[in-house]
Amino acid sequence: MNNLNSIRYIVTLPVYQAFLSELYQTNEVALDLEFDRNRYGYGFQLCLIQCQVDSTCYIIDPLLLDTSLEEFFAYLEDSKRTIVCFSFGEDFRLLRSLGCDVTTVRDLDIGLSLINTPKQSLVKQISSRLGVQTSKASQTSNWLTRPLLEKQIQYACEDVQYLFELRDSIVTELQSKDRYTWYEQENDWVYSLENLQDENLNKIAIKPKDLDGLNEIEGYMFKKLFEWRDKQAKKLGKPPFKIIENNFLKLLTQKHYLIENWNNERAVHYLLRKSTIRDEISKELSLALEEAVKEGLNSSKPANIPFTSEDYAKSKKEQKIIKEAKKKFFDPLKERLIKKYGKHVQSYMLSNRVIQELALGQTKFPSYRLEIFRQLSGEYSLEIEYYLD
Repeated sequence: MNNLNSIRYIVTLPVYQAFLSELYQTNEVALDLEFDRNRYGYGFQLCLIQCQVDSTCYIIDPLLLDTSLEEFFAYLEDSKRTIVCFSFGEDFRLLRSLGCDVTTVRDLDIGLSLINTPKQSLVKQISSRLGVQTSKASQTSNWLTRPLLEKQIQYACEDVQYLFELRDSIVTELQSKDRYTWYEQENDWVYSLENLQDENLNKIAIKPKDLDGLNEIEGYMFKKLFEWRDKQAKKLGKPPFKIIENNFLKLLTQKHYLIENWNNERAVHYLLRKSTIRDEISKELSLALEEAVKEGLNSSKPANIPFTSEDYAKSKKEQKIIKEAKKKFFDPLKERLIKKYGKHVQSYMLSNRVIQELALGQTKFPSYRLEIFRQLSGEYSLEIEYYLD
């Protein structure tokens, strides 16, 4: 990798220690991660860390580097250090799952929304603002494979290489529009621990639509097979949907005889097409059926439980509250936001989701946002407190 200027690919402890020494001499870094989330492997896995320190891009390879990342994580957790990044939500969740609570995040994507810029990829922003053409060729790479190709290293580096320049451009515009404090508040709120909690990052959850067409007993059996498949996927290190297709799991709960052709079933990964696994899943099916009957589940009732009358009434009431709030207050407020700050600022600050949460009193938002809503409330200046308190 020596022909790649200002890039250091870290796979050994001495080089990693040298990186830490340089890292702790600065108070800001540009950061990005490459990860796999049930695409090529099982679960949510950290594959690569890209860290720009001054003019050097360090590429840390946690899959090859045989050491703890505690010292690096401690740097990210220090509130005196600033982490410059772009669209960092998933990266933040992954770091948290690894025990790293990053503190001072400055996500440039948020800044772009606040200066009324339409949503664009990092590649397009670097091109339009800095006039630099970067590559998207390795965007969908399998980051779990080793050795990495030189073009993958280059691509990974480009994700952080221009973030400081991009930051300077965005911050200049934020300051010229007197919106930099918005940017700070918004980042601190978005990347608060409360806002990005996710307890089951590695597991793929069953979606309501997965249960469509199944009765209560079949739905129970499907859930048991779903859990069994997850354990098998973890053993094989593969995404669950790649070892047994969802549709085949559903069919097994309805047509148990399909198990007889298990060893030749194309919807099953070849590593699982063997008699021992067939016998194991057959036993799972039988036990699940027994448990479902003992639980008193009914084959004439759908697995997807429809709304109860109470749930339906609650939903109708909430929809009515949201509809009335939008018509009377939030739709005029949206127009005023667009007129004063632009449509992209409006869609960020007062999206339909935000309106719903304000109308139902479900979320507290950054103080600068609420102050803007108050300033633009016009004839509804008294009523707005009902939604903002």
